[in-house]
Amino acid sequence: MKNTELKTQRQIFNIVAKDEGKRLDVYISQLFSITRTKAKMLIDSNYITVDGKTTKPSIKVKKGMCIKGEIPEEEPLSIEAQEIPLNIIYEDDHILAINKPFGMVVHPSFGHKDKTLVNAVLAHFNVTCPENVSIPRAGIVHRLDKDTTGVILIAKDSKTQDMLSTMFKKREILKQYRAVVEGIIREDTIIIEGNIGRHPIERKKMAVLKTGGREAITIVKVLERLKGFTYVEVYPKTGRTHQIRVHLSHKGHPVVGDKTYGKRAKHVSERILLHAYKLDFIHPLKHFPISLWAPVPDDIEAFIKSHRV
Repeated sequence: MKNTELKTQRQIFNIVAKDEGKRLDVYISQLFSITRTKAKMLIDSNYITVDGKTTKPSIKVKKGMCIKGEIPEEEPLSIEAQEIPLNIIYEDDHILAINKPFGMVVHPSFGHKDKTLVNAVLAHFNVTCPENVSIPRAGIVHRLDKDTTGVILIAKDSKTQDMLSTMFKKREILKQYRAVVEGIIREDTIIIEGNIGRHPIERKKMAVLKTGGREAITIVKVLERLKGFTYVEVYPKTGRTHQIRVHLSHKGHPVVGDKTYGKRAKHVSERILLHAYKLDFIHPLKHFPISLWAPVPDDIEAFIKSHRV
């Protein structure tokens, strides 16, 4: 399969609305000749604000609204199937679950045009379900950061993709992570709440915001206290970009090796010690409970062992 998207140039805008009544995502898509899906994504990712605050795609535009933001530049993108080995955890006629390795990008983007999980999945689909190679986003229904390892779920047909996406949105899929964080967490369990949105200055980063942003809740349970670090189990109740990393850093316990949100332990580990350990849910079509898990990687186990009290 090969898919090519046209290049769009970066645009920065600061406009005062002269019309009213349309949804914001519709208004932006028509104004800049982009798809409504892309407009919605930009608003959800806080690239676009209204009257200085983050907002929702569904709000109605009113005359005099100050709409400010940017449309990032995108390079032409050609997505091709590539024979890349996959560590398959589970597979049936509808679902594929992969244990994603360290360093693998999920979806092609600027700077990562090939050798991604999508490239590998397209090759796998061509063998196992050739009639479904045109599934949007190659069936990807959620993402993991490049250096985060662990379970990632993929749909093998469009119907399953829609159902799984809805389940994630309704929080019907229980996500469980393992991580090593800086410092000692004294409580056995902590609940971190704080709206997350685009950092007001560093646009590539996310942050906990006092106003605006989107609701985010993370439950953290201590598994083991180490020498200067804590090994934890993390349950993100929402699915915001970089949620676990942002919330833990905000709480004063960034994930070890996190060069974006970390502090003193940037050079203690070659990579971020965050692992998507387990997903629990009801199979959307077969209706039985399913539990998918990936063993904690050797490098995380080795770090824990070397820092035990």
